[in-house]
Amino acid sequence: MKVLLSLFVSATFLFGFTYGAKPTPLGTNVYCFFGKSEMLTKENGGNIVNSCFVMTREGYVVIDSGPTWLYAKEAYEAMQKIKPLKVKYVINTHHHDDHWLGNGFYKSLGAKLIGPESLPFSVDKDTPTRMERSISKEAYAKTEIVYPEVIVKDRMDLKVGDLNFEIIKVPYIGHTDADLIINVPNHALFAGDLIFNDRLLSVRDGSVKGWLKSLELITSFKAPFVIGGHGLDVSKKSHIMTQTYLLELQKAVRNAIDEDVGLEEVTKVVKMEKFSSLNLYDVLHKQNVLTVFQELEFEEEEE
Repeated sequence: MKVLLSLFVSATFLFGFTYGAKPTPLGTNVYCFFGKSEMLTKENGGNIVNSCFVMTREGYVVIDSGPTWLYAKEAYEAMQKIKPLKVKYVINTHHHDDHWLGNGFYKSLGAKLIGPESLPFSVDKDTPTRMERSISKEAYAKTEIVYPEVIVKDRMDLKVGDLNFEIIKVPYIGHTDADLIINVPNHALFAGDLIFNDRLLSVRDGSVKGWLKSLELITSFKAPFVIGGHGLDVSKKSHIMTQTYLLELQKAVRNAIDEDVGLEEVTKVVKMEKFSSLNLYDVLHKQNVLTVFQELEFEEEEE
């Protein structure tokens, strides 16, 4: 038994952390690596996010580079086994670090990085990232902050090989103040963290009202696959869980405000227990209630 344990420890030391990245094909030309529906841990190495590759005749376009340099490297190597193409572009959907800390790996391959205007201003290179504080040194090795070179402030139309990419900054504060969606006509729409399923979402950097408007925009595209930043559902109805939760949260908080419930008591009133079976409900729901309360508390005066 001691010999087996010693061999295991030695193997871990020699080979380090691995993600075991396996791509899932979606229709034609689109492949996604689906993350776990849980919090960041040392055990998952930040693998909680969806990262996708779109194959074109000229090369790959990556949508969200993932949480670390190692994650990006493993995803790239997995895709090379499907077809050995270079990565032409990487598009970051928003500034939360689980979605773009793989940028450095792709930059080293010569890929051009595209992202929202908020990313360079929201991330301080001198401050340890949330990912760095949460996962192991082995998983985070070689990871560094690499900003996008091309900033999308409104819209960018990109043709790569035989495919068109419509990169659109959502004109509302939704999940963040600068969310990008990417539509590849007849193939897929990539919604970033404007769509969650399999776990509860977080409103901490966003707006419930703007987020609901963002979902209306997303559904107007009628894409065959609608791929969110977290969760396995990529159908045309993948937005339903997020939309239903936000609508009911907005209604419940407004009702509480109308009944003169204060900030100190609102989380005891707005429980929304029908969503309690979702992963991370216990971690995120109360904070969502507080965030939305602060957004809606004075909306009548503002209007």
